[in-house]
Amino acid sequence: MAFKALCLSMLFVTIASTRTTNRPKVFNVKCYSAKFDGETDNANIQFVGPCKNQIEFVTKGTLFASANPRDIKKDMCINFRYINDLYISGAGTLNCQGKQFGPLNDCHKNSNCPKLAMLSLLFDFKPYYNEKI
Repeated sequence: MAFKALCLSMLFVTIASTRTTNRPKVFNVKCYSAKFDGETDNANIQFVGPCKNQIEFVTKGTLFASANPRDIKKDMCINFRYINDLYISGAGTLNCQGKQFGPLNDCHKNSNCPKLAMLSLLFDFKPYYNEKI
């Protein structure tokens, strides 16, 4: 499980189509079988662009990553990839359980150390090249 117990206690992803309509589309993760029980792996989600309209990612609760390092497949908890016009808001918290991983970080002496979640949030951008220059 990639992020077991990613209990998205009140996570809402809002797609704000401000260019085409005044009323934003709201995608409530509860409607897509996300569970908030502290046990269920709700990690099967990707945010990948480009997007035609503005997107607002709103969190109103606490997003927890798994405290088990075997569940973490990459070195970050949440990754937004190639999304244009992204806004992040809300009073929520991202908790990637970093305190749990500190004692396991022995990579300076162990070449087979596990890959640990070192970043809570990561943004990937495609490089922009202007061929006219």
